[in-house]
This record gives sequence, C-alpha cells and structure tokens, in this order.
Amino acid sequence: MARTTRILRVALGASAMVVIVALALWVGPDRQRSKAQDARAPGPLISRGYTEAPAGTVVIAGEPGGGAVVLELRVKDGQKVKRDDIIAVLSNYPTAEAEVRTAEAKLLKARQQREAMVSGFRVAEIAMQEAVVKTEVETNKLKQLQFQRSSMPPDEKQLELSISQQNVEREQAKLRVWKEQLAADLAQSETEIKILTAKLDDARNAREEALVRSPLDGVIAELYSRQGERIHGNGIAKIVDLDQVSILAEIDDIHVSRVVVGGKVEVTFRGSPVVHKGTISRVSPMVKRLKRSQADLGEGNVNLVEVEIKLDDPANMPRVLSRETRVIYL
Repeated sequence: MARTTRILRVALGASAMVVIVALALWVGPDRQRSKAQDARAPGPLISRGYTEAPAGTVVIAGEPGGGAVVLELRVKDGQKVKRDDIIAVLSNYPTAEAEVRTAEAKLLKARQQREAMVSGFRVAEIAMQEAVVKTEVETNKLKQLQFQRSSMPPDEKQLELSISQQNVEREQAKLRVWKEQLAADLAQSETEIKILTAKLDDARNAREEALVRSPLDGVIAELYSRQGERIHGNGIAKIVDLDQVSILAEIDDIHVSRVVVGGKVEVTFRGSPVVHKGTISRVSPMVKRLKRSQADLGEGNVNLVEVEIKLDDPANMPRVLSRETRVIYL
C-alpha cells in the first residue's frame, strides 16, 4: 500500500511539472506577440514629460585661483540675475584687491615720471642748450667775417677761428648727449610702463577670478554652497534661463520608430485643460535603461528614449521647471 502511494505521488509530481512547462511555453510566445503587437498597435502614442531648460542651464563653480571658500554670497534661491552680475566673492579677493591697488600706484608713479621727462626741467634745459648752440654758431660766423677784414696775422686769425669752432662743437656735443639721454630715459620709461601695465592686468585678472559672475540672464534655481563654506563638488549655484524652457518626455524604445524630429504633438500641462501644439526638436540617440520591480509583469528593466519638444507658440510655455505634462504624438 505504501509503495502504491509513493508511485502515485511521483506520477502526480511529474504531471504537474509537464503542465507548468507547457504553460510556460504557451505564455512566453503569447506575451512576446502581445508586446510586438503593442509596438505596432494603432492609435496615438502618449507619454508623460516635464518642463526643463537643458540648453539654458549652467552650474557655476568659480575659477580655481579665486579661492576655495565663499567669502560673500550675493544671491538667494529664486533670485533673478543678469549677465555679469556678481554671484559670489571668493576667499582670495582681499589679497587680489591689495595687489591691484599696489600695481595701480606703481603705474601712476611711472607715468608721472615720464610726464616730468617730457614737459619738465630736462626739456627746458635742452631748449636752452639749443639756444646756446645757435648763439655760438652765429658768433663763429661773425668772427669769420671780422677776420676777413682784420689785419691780424694769419696764424692768430686761424687760432681764434679754431677756438670759436671748438666752442660750437662742444655745445653741439652737449646738446646731442642731452637729447640722446632723454630719448634713452623715455624709452626705458615706456618699457617700465608696459611692464607695470601687464602686472596690473594680471592683478586685475586674479581679482576677477575671485568674483563669480553669472554667464547669462536667468534665475537662481539652486544654491550648492553658502557663505563661509568651502565650495562643494556641485559648485556654487545653478542658474536657469527660463526663456529656454522646453519639454522633455520619455518613451519606450520599442516606439522610437514612431517619433521623428519635426513631428507634431499635443501637450497639456498638469492642472490645465488647454491643449498646446508642439514640435519634436530632438530625439536622443541614447537609450536609458532603468530597473523595474519584479512586480511589473516579471520584467527586470525598461529602455527609455528622451524626446525634447518645443511649443509652436513659445509665449504659452510656462516659465517654471519640472512641471508635469502629458504628450500625445500625432
């Protein structure tokens, strides 16, 4: 009797196994055909999306040479900013500012010295020396005329004329030396001014590195670092140009053949019944793979493709981020 019972149990177990295998073989192809049919199913394709500004979003962190600590934060969450507005002042700013002031003072001194060379006493001395040279030349000419009518012995005439000519040449040499010295000093001054100007530019650039400015007109969407804190890996702030808001939606990759750039869509925003017309501006070439729970019909993952949409009338686009939308692909 026991042996008969064991045989019956084994038979029942084998029968159950056969039924399970047959059911799996029947269900598997049926589900595959169902998914393929869904991919080819007629009717509109619908997906959810949200508003975002991928082309108008920047994260600013400041230049490495500006310092690692936020000395002063001049904005707050949600504040509107203009291009080149100062967002934050970094810790190296005080030192850089002092270097700029020092460089400006040195450059001003060098320019004043050059101005003194050009319009000061040295130019006046050269002008006076030019007058002396002119006088000596005229005196030498007068002596030559006088000696032509003089009864002095020829050797005395020659001596007097030689002395007069030497006086002219001496004064001319002095004038030439003064002019050459002034020209050399002016050239040296110009070189010094160029060097000091370059140093001032470097100091100003270093100071500018300590000032974090907005690269665009937008809104402070998020702050990552606060005043007195070290700059985190995310940077200092995220700025968004709300005039560049578009809609980002995701579809299963099995439907990607039904979505093309230039295709038309209908968009409704959460909380509003108004239907807006839109156009597909970009279809991502990348597939994003997401894990799903085993409760989702036993599938372990889903493959999504991102689609960017712009409204045909940009004035109707809400200037907010992360607003949920419903997209119907026509």
